Amino acid sequence: MKTILAASVIALMATSAMARGWGSPPPPVPAPEINMNQVFQGIQAALNKIEGGEDVNDVTQTALNAANLINLPDEELDVVTQTAAGAQLAANYVNFSEDLSDVTQSATNVLNSLTVDSVTGSITQTTTAGQAALNAVEGVGSYGWKHGKGGYGSDDIYDVTQTALNAANLVSLGSVSDDLNIVQTFTTGQLAANYVGALDNVSKITQSATNVANSIGAIASGE
Repeated sequence: MKTILAASVIALMATSAMARGWGSPPPPVPAPEINMNQVFQGIQAALNKIEGGEDVNDVTQTALNAANLINLPDEELDVVTQTAAGAQLAANYVNFSEDLSDVTQSATNVLNSLTVDSVTGSITQTTTAGQAALNAVEGVGSYGWKHGKGGYGSDDIYDVTQTALNAANLVSLGSVSDDLNIVQTFTTGQLAANYVGALDNVSKITQSATNVANSIGAIASGE
């Protein structure tokens, strides 16, 4: 009992002394770290579909999925963690029975993207989410008179642009600290596909399919 009472008196005296300005000043409070922690667990699906058209002209389809994005090109961060699990599906589809022209399809999936001036501590990006970016233009044919001939329609396809892109674990930095630690882990699949199916003439087709995983680079000028 005496020991507890003595300790209490000493603690009270110390508190009183600090209140009157005696003793050492309290240590400075460190500046808070700016930590970014993003977690995506789920499914994203962006789908566009045109079906059953005869003559199809002037079509633009854009399907975009994006998760875990940090875009702070003028900021300095300390610790950044981005984790993505699940799936992303971006798909565009046009089905027609006669002629098709002037079609643009763009399917894009993005997971774990970081754009920042600098990171002083660490960057950890982990992706276990599958990505599929798909574009398809398909002619099924139709019975009718065309160009003075009987039979199936010609299914002419002209001027089609298809772009499929999957990207995961992207880092863009303005500067790199000497102590910066970056860990990027990608343990799943990416599928980027473009398809054009026709029964007759096909011309002026542009297709681009791109998969990117675990990329580190500098901030592009103008960002």
